[in-house]
Amino acid sequence: MRKTIIIFKWEIKRIVTNWRKALAMFLLPAVLMMVVLNLIPVLINYVTTGSFGQKPIIAVNAPDSFIDYVESDDYPFPRRYVFEDKDDVSSSDITRLAKKGNMIIKFSDKFDREIKNFYKELYNGNSTPESKAAVEIIFSDSSITMYQRASQFEQEDLVQYKNFCFEELAGKYKKIGWDRFETDEFNPITAVVKNRGTANQQAAVVIPGIIILLLYYCVYSLSCDIFAAERDRGFMKKLILTPLSPSSIFGGKAAAVTAIAFISSIVTYGVLSLASWMNIRNDSMSLIPFGMILTFKEFIAFLLVIPPAAFVLSAVCISIIFSLEKMQDILMNLQFPLIIFLLEFFLQMARTAPPFALEFMIPVHGTLCAMRDIFATDVRWYLLVLTSLINILVGTLVMYRTFKKIGDGSYDA
Repeated sequence: MRKTIIIFKWEIKRIVTNWRKALAMFLLPAVLMMVVLNLIPVLINYVTTGSFGQKPIIAVNAPDSFIDYVESDDYPFPRRYVFEDKDDVSSSDITRLAKKGNMIIKFSDKFDREIKNFYKELYNGNSTPESKAAVEIIFSDSSITMYQRASQFEQEDLVQYKNFCFEELAGKYKKIGWDRFETDEFNPITAVVKNRGTANQQAAVVIPGIIILLLYYCVYSLSCDIFAAERDRGFMKKLILTPLSPSSIFGGKAAAVTAIAFISSIVTYGVLSLASWMNIRNDSMSLIPFGMILTFKEFIAFLLVIPPAAFVLSAVCISIIFSLEKMQDILMNLQFPLIIFLLEFFLQMARTAPPFALEFMIPVHGTLCAMRDIFATDVRWYLLVLTSLINILVGTLVMYRTFKKIGDGSYDA
């Protein structure tokens, strides 16, 4: 064990002291993935609307309460509005603007007065008052981007606007017990809790696939460098001639690959979390929603589930490397799982149902399912432990089989 630790420390120091290699392992993949994920919504927006940025929302016949709402300091969304009088915009103009990728919101006549009358009727004891106040959201139904943006406006802006109308227009008709609690003008805890629920649910279908994909990329790159390249140069045979046993050498190197891949995953999570909180505009098509963050318990679960996955991936890569002789064959076979994980990343994005319990028994895929639960704030510890134990068991069996064949001479070191 002591000799294995010596090799482990030596490999860690060799990689960390080489700043170019450390940058390529820890930071560069996550940053590149962050750029790609932020670029996708921009390209989709350009293809569907002809504009790289979001076009302003055209508000027709907007009441004073809505104008006050979007111009107030408490308005939390970075959206731009163009206010138009109903007499200046015809139905044909609205249709034309919608086809060009604009979203139009049209308010009914005497909107504020209708809202006040609604609360007055409630105050006077009418439990089922009628109101003619209405907001019409108009957009091109052929554009998935505009559909997502309209849904986001309905679920976010209009919900908060209803609260604003209650506070501003109910006035003297408020009854005792109707008032909502108030928060400070800026409360970071409130902001985190407010955005986290929705953001984590959206992140649960994207972030786990990214982390597994980059985890394998890190394991694949390190295994090629630490095992395949050294064997190809003949350095591995010289290393075996030292007093260190082959099991200590390979065990230490495998532990180093697992440890560095684990650290790389933590860095990836940190970069993606930073990207989430920088995404203040929170585009409806964004793959990294604004406000993603894990609680302490969820982060601990994340830390526990990654190392077993890194271990089994390292064991598989090492087995492939020592079962083949030519470098080009090794690279081709190591790249095949990368394609599988990339495909699974897109499949998970399209998936709506939560993972089944049996999926947690599949090595590595079970880790992806566990992380999906973690980001969806639904940590099932027994399934997390199950998938970790399966990864450790499979990784140990593969590693034992590989080292045994190396010792028997079946694999050429």
